[in-house]
Amino acid sequence: MASVSPAISVMMPVRDRADLLTVAVESVLAQSERDFELLILDDGSTDDTWQVASRLAAEDDRIVLLRNERSAGIPAARNRILDAARGEFVVICDSDDVSCPTRFSAQRARLERDPSLVGVGTRFTTFRGADPESGSEPGWHWGLRDGREPFLFGSGMFRTSAIRAVGGFDVRYALAEDVNLAYRLAGAGGRFAIIDEVLLHYRLHPGGITSQDVANRERTLLRAQLAGLRVLHGRFSPRGYAVLVQTTLRLGRAVLRN
Repeated sequence: MASVSPAISVMMPVRDRADLLTVAVESVLAQSERDFELLILDDGSTDDTWQVASRLAAEDDRIVLLRNERSAGIPAARNRILDAARGEFVVICDSDDVSCPTRFSAQRARLERDPSLVGVGTRFTTFRGADPESGSEPGWHWGLRDGREPFLFGSGMFRTSAIRAVGGFDVRYALAEDVNLAYRLAGAGGRFAIIDEVLLHYRLHPGGITSQDVANRERTLLRAQLAGLRVLHGRFSPRGYAVLVQTTLRLGRAVLRN
């Protein structure tokens, strides 16, 4: 007899995070909401990530392991997890972040209460080092940049069907697949909300995407914003257009530095 599908599928792609994966996974397993599966995809790691993930999976049958022998990149890794996901909702949990215990239950309740929402984020702190509680709330975000209420993609829970309906993650936006997806969801009429509570601790460290190849990141982000402008038929607020200009200026400075 087939097993009952979980309500939530946790999306956790990972590459070369053997030192941080356990903390991220333990924060998922400690959730007050218990009805989930955790899909960990090792995207071609060259360290002991697979061994760490295998040990964790042996200790909790909610963990499902997937593996790419060679790295396919973040969007492709997310799509493979999306294909395997059985939950009505998919929650984003990066392999170096720490979720607070009530995160999933709060987000699931909000999505079930309001069927018009396709995604719910949370407030978050950023931290360095070993103590997730040592961080503070930043003034930046990586959510929709058209002037609407922003949210951090890494704090999001989404309706799985909504992501699938717009085609999943676009592999052409290797460093901005989150922004591109948010615009396409919004273009399809999707609404987003934020829970007014810190429910995620976002880790900053030298190996993170945010510290690598600034010019390439800003170039990809600008492409995602311009694609979003087309998807939304120019319906950016003045603040949204200002953010687009800021991205252009940051890209120009990064190119000049190189």
